[in-house]
Amino acid sequence: MNYNQVIFSFEPLEPWSEILIAYLSELKFESFEETSDGIIGYILENEFSKEDIQDICERLDCPISFDYKTVDQENWNSKWESSFKPIVIDDFCGIRADFHAPIDVDNEIIITPKMSFGTGHHSTTEGMIKAMQHIDFEGKNVLDVGCGTAVLSILAEKLNAKSVQANDIEEWAYKNAIENTDKNKCKAIEVLFGGSEKIEGDFDIILANINRNILLADMGVYAAHLKADGLILFSGFYEKDLDIIKAEASIHKFDYIQHFTIKDWVITTFRKRT
Repeated sequence: MNYNQVIFSFEPLEPWSEILIAYLSELKFESFEETSDGIIGYILENEFSKEDIQDICERLDCPISFDYKTVDQENWNSKWESSFKPIVIDDFCGIRADFHAPIDVDNEIIITPKMSFGTGHHSTTEGMIKAMQHIDFEGKNVLDVGCGTAVLSILAEKLNAKSVQANDIEEWAYKNAIENTDKNKCKAIEVLFGGSEKIEGDFDIILANINRNILLADMGVYAAHLKADGLILFSGFYEKDLDIIKAEASIHKFDYIQHFTIKDWVITTFRKRT
């Protein structure tokens, strides 16, 4: 199937790169490349809407233009793979492709860098990994919603989680997650194709790196599956949205513990009341 390559030019790059990527992700863009002039996004040809993109551009308070062309999936995916660079987060975690040299870190994850969100390059994925560094996963049952590449699931298993259930609504992400869990010889991860309706069982820890609207819509589902005194990590939204996340979380008996930000993206931890 063909994709549309959409080339965006704007200035300044920060903070507008992160903001534009967040908006475009809601339009089912599957991958992004950063350039010296802006970003390049890829979306299935049949999902492309010039009017929707124009509407997003008009919301941004910066000069912005875009152009687009149709490209074959194999061509741009090869370029995406070749441009993928290893990620090192402290000495705790390293993410690389199998054609990179090994990384000397506590937890090394090898992925096939296709279109899936969660390679570690985005601030929210980096932040979730940083937050996981300070959580005890030993013997815990973990849920990773909107798993993307499944790097968080793989890391949870490496941190000795008892079991991990991962799900994603995008078929390409679902297939890539399975590929990556196999590549890392994971035994405790179950990958499911679908959204919150696929969640089964009770969990000690939930990892939810998605976006504000889905977090708000599905928080009741997460509450139903999180054990009392369990932890839930949220990311995928901006600091200006933290209060609304806190308010909804409180309704579902989640107590705020802490948060930090990376490039204005929030990573926050809540605990379910006993």
